[in-house]
Parts: sequence; structure tokens; C-alpha cells
Amino acid sequence: MNARFGDLAGRGALGLKGTQPKPQKRMTGNLVHVAARQNARGRECTLRLPSCNGDPQTTVLAHLRMFGAAGMGQKPDDWFAVFACSACHDSLDRRDAATAGEWGHEDALRALYLTLKQQFRDGIYVPGS
Repeated sequence: MNARFGDLAGRGALGLKGTQPKPQKRMTGNLVHVAARQNARGRECTLRLPSCNGDPQTTVLAHLRMFGAAGMGQKPDDWFAVFACSACHDSLDRRDAATAGEWGHEDALRALYLTLKQQFRDGIYVPGS
């Protein structure tokens, strides 16, 4: 750091904001992991809601839109997703009014744990990498 006398935190002699470097732009895209998405095919649904159809042929990687991870029309990172059959995915995304309120945070967190556990076992994600 090339701070001079009177240079407050690199902001110039009077600490003015105009002399500091501009912050870097925030990454706007999500982290897409193609192998994680493909790994969901044919898996057992980890969400297991009351409406679950139990058909592994309909299982996909369903993104969790909670905790501010994504906004309207956006998907969070692929690691923040669960294996969900078509019925559970519809409920998770609130596509069906009859099943829209059938899941809670506990269901989503349980499914996320089970999904990540399986993905680590399958080598999709590697600890420490």
C-alpha cells in the first residue's frame, strides 16, 4: 500500500471517496455444473413430499429459491439444488396451487443434505477443491 501522511485508508488527503479504486463488479451469473444436473437423472427423489410420485425417471436437479439465493426468473448455483421427481419439483416451484404449501424449510434442508451427500459420494463435488 502506498499510503502517504494524511492519506486515510487510501482515500486521499481528506478521505474523499473519489480517489479510491472502484469496486469490482459482482458476478451476476450462477455457477452451472453440468455433471451435477446430469447426475440427477434416474435418481431417487430426495425431497419426498406427500405428493411425491416416486418415479426416478422424472427426477431432475431442482433449484432451491430461498434465503435470497435467487430472484424472480433466476436460478441459484447448481450446488443449491435437490433431486426432485416431477411432482415434488412442481410443488417446490409452486406450480400447483393444491401442493404449493406442502413443503417447509426442514424438507428443503433435509433434501439438500441428502443430495449433496450423494453427489460427494459420486465424485461430482470433491472436498477441499
